[in-house]
Amino acid sequence: MDPKQKMSLIVGGGLAGLLIAGLAALFCVELSAVFSERDERDEAESSLDSRYGASVFPSEANRKIRESDAQALKDWADAAHALFTRGPAAPQGETPSQFNDRLSKKIRSLNERQADALAAVAAQGEATEGVMDYSFGRYVLQGEMPKEEDVPRLAAQFAVIEHVCTVLLDQGARQIVSVTRTPFDTAAAAAPEEARASRRSRNRRNAEAEKPAAAGAIVLDPVLEKDGLSGESFTIRFRARYAALAKALNALMQDERFIVVTDLSVSAPFTVKARVEDLERGRKNARLQAQRGRNRAGQGAAAEAAAEKERPLFEGASPAERLVTDPEHSPPLDIVLSFEVYSAPAPEAAETEGSN
Repeated sequence: MDPKQKMSLIVGGGLAGLLIAGLAALFCVELSAVFSERDERDEAESSLDSRYGASVFPSEANRKIRESDAQALKDWADAAHALFTRGPAAPQGETPSQFNDRLSKKIRSLNERQADALAAVAAQGEATEGVMDYSFGRYVLQGEMPKEEDVPRLAAQFAVIEHVCTVLLDQGARQIVSVTRTPFDTAAAAAPEEARASRRSRNRRNAEAEKPAAAGAIVLDPVLEKDGLSGESFTIRFRARYAALAKALNALMQDERFIVVTDLSVSAPFTVKARVEDLERGRKNARLQAQRGRNRAGQGAAAEAAAEKERPLFEGASPAERLVTDPEHSPPLDIVLSFEVYSAPAPEAAETEGSN
């Protein structure tokens, strides 16, 4: 073989080797892609098998659980709604004159009930104030007739006031000083009435200024209003000892009506410092009287006086003479109780209205 043929053979062999190597590399790449696609297919197949092989949702058991949860929620909502339907019963269908007559009798009854307690307070030398008109003075004292459309709400408001005042008196309150309610029936006074009001005495204006601020209107969530829920705000100022206050709050908490205490202000008619000063003054006066008695007897007065000065002021005093605060026998506290009462129509009434 001549050199030229030999060179051609070598070049052809090299080209054939390069072609074979390229084809082998391409085969390896394609084989790797095939394996990768196979793995992806197997993974997708496994995922589909696991999904379609699982129990169908919602299954019968899951559906029963969801239904029981929904029924429990409905029962809870019905029980909560029932709490709002236990408001104080107020007569329905009253005319303005019938409402005024019943209002006068009820207020007279509440005032008569406090008469004995106020007489006992006055006999003990404690300060008293006239029983108020329970925020219905314009109808009871002034003889004004309410609007016919306002009578149902006025009756409901007074039912709450009468109930809470009765609870306070039942638990030992001494005196209901003043009552305020949500003022929805306030009307503009005529010019002659304004002129007469401007001529009222200064004492009357001062007495009115001491009343607690009128209870404000309650702003409810639109969803609750749509469900028929309504609320009224009240403030009652009364006098009672601490034990009676605690019993009254417990009674309101256990009341069937949905009563929410929003604020409570308590002030004592005396300070601890003043009480201590009174006790010390009483002990000093007692010692002075005893010393005067010994001086009149004329026996060892000087020696006993010197020894008396060295003795502690409250030595030998009984527990009652040393007691600074006594919740059971101390003067009544001045208490301002603010609360809200929520109510809703009974389900039967709502269904009847819906059927009509």
